[in-house]
Amino acid sequence: MRAFAAALSFCLPLAATCAAQQPEVLGCIGPFGRTANEAALIKAFGQQNVARAEIDVGEGMTEAGTIVYPRDPKRRLQVLWHDSKARSRPASIDIPRGAIWRIDVPGAQPPIRQGMTLAEVEAANGRPFEILGFGWDRGGHAGDWKGGRLAKPDGGCELSLRFDPEPGFLAMEAISGDRPFSSADARMRAVKPVVVEVRLNWP
Repeated sequence: MRAFAAALSFCLPLAATCAAQQPEVLGCIGPFGRTANEAALIKAFGQQNVARAEIDVGEGMTEAGTIVYPRDPKRRLQVLWHDSKARSRPASIDIPRGAIWRIDVPGAQPPIRQGMTLAEVEAANGRPFEILGFGWDRGGHAGDWKGGRLAKPDGGCELSLRFDPEPGFLAMEAISGDRPFSSADARMRAVKPVVVEVRLNWP
């Protein structure tokens, strides 16, 4: 995570070369810190790599937000703000499907990324965690780390993930619906969930 901040300092304000130097590690520091704003994103990534947009927040609703690398699906990030009018104080930083950013959490290995298995995330956390049942709007979401390492991302924000059953598996009725399950539950492990969405939240 410290490397992320250092790399930013070396490529500012050379936005044209910044993209080539930018490590694919994300945390709640620098342009994504608690008091950051859209101007900080522009300074870090260049005006041409930051765009305003209405971002889908589910159930047919959108909110005013900011997209980093809007034309590059592998580096795209979506930011929602606590103050959407001023575009300041990040509320959430989303790594959409297909993007290659990683989350380095102190003491947790390997870094968190899309495509990780349930067992890999549990190993990084250091203990079982809680995951919601499948088959509804928040199905497969995990954010209660039960005091594990993933409860403390660098910078003080919160990490949440969403899992889907591995392609070819169907979510069984026994692990569906608005109720929590342990990542160690044999029924949950049987459908081989993988991480499909990664989000950092500033409450």
